Amino acid sequence: MPRVTHPSSPGLFPEGDTPRSRIAYETRRTTQRAAQAANRRRATPRWLRFLGRRATILAPLALVGGLVLWGWASGKLTAAGNAMNAAFLDVTSRGGLQIQEVLVKGRKETDGAQVLAALGVERGSPILGFDPHAARKQLEQIPWIANARIERRLPDTLYVVLTERQPIAIWQHEQKLALVDAEGTVLTDHNLDHFPNLPILVGDGAPKQGHTLLAALAAEPTIQARVDAAVLVGGRRWDLHLKGGTEVRLPELNFEAALHQLAALEASDKVLDRDVVAIDLRVPDRLVVQTSATAAAARADKGKRPPAKKN
Repeated sequence: MPRVTHPSSPGLFPEGDTPRSRIAYETRRTTQRAAQAANRRRATPRWLRFLGRRATILAPLALVGGLVLWGWASGKLTAAGNAMNAAFLDVTSRGGLQIQEVLVKGRKETDGAQVLAALGVERGSPILGFDPHAARKQLEQIPWIANARIERRLPDTLYVVLTERQPIAIWQHEQKLALVDAEGTVLTDHNLDHFPNLPILVGDGAPKQGHTLLAALAAEPTIQARVDAAVLVGGRRWDLHLKGGTEVRLPELNFEAALHQLAALEASDKVLDRDVVAIDLRVPDRLVVQTSATAAAARADKGKRPPAKKN
């Protein structure tokens, strides 16, 4: 059979119109189209190709973002959110999720009315609208409360656990008395007669420095039992005023050793039971005792008396 040349493509297949030549032709065409497409991609910036591929996603997002920004700037979005939140809380409250009981654990000295005021709730309030974190911060502003923990126990109960501060002394400052804890926090200036056994700290800064002194006194109970007040002198050292009227002057440094020395002297010689006005412990390894004028006169009179005659 004679070979027929493709009428629309004369001379297209140099080797003749054979299956092999047609395959080679199509391969070249495919390669050329791929090269042209690659050239077009290289000519177009990558960010433009990225936007082009994602235009159907980014355009709606941009529209929604613009609407949200407009709503926020105009206040309409906030108002709508508040209205939705109020409606939600109203529905949950009518469904039984409302505060009916407040249980408080750990309250001894804190006023109950202060606790309720800090919580800021009323019976029947929506329990889901209550903010435990904000209420905890308000509770910890009350001087007696060191820390607080609050739980919402659905459907209708608030459970509050309080840790109260522990008073260690009564602070005398500018002719006023107040109860303080180990951190120097002033707890109250009312009902101080409820704490008759606490020592009195006197002077500026005495509450914050007093806990170290009181800890040292606790290690010497015979001295601690006699202390009526401790005065901070110059913000540096302490003078102890004992119940019998004796003044004990402690050194600025290592007053623990001085207190131990005084306790040992009391155990051996009962020095605090004598007619002593002051005991000075400010010089290391030395103890200076000042007696009263009466005791000094008695000793002088005793020295002037003639010795007793022997029979």
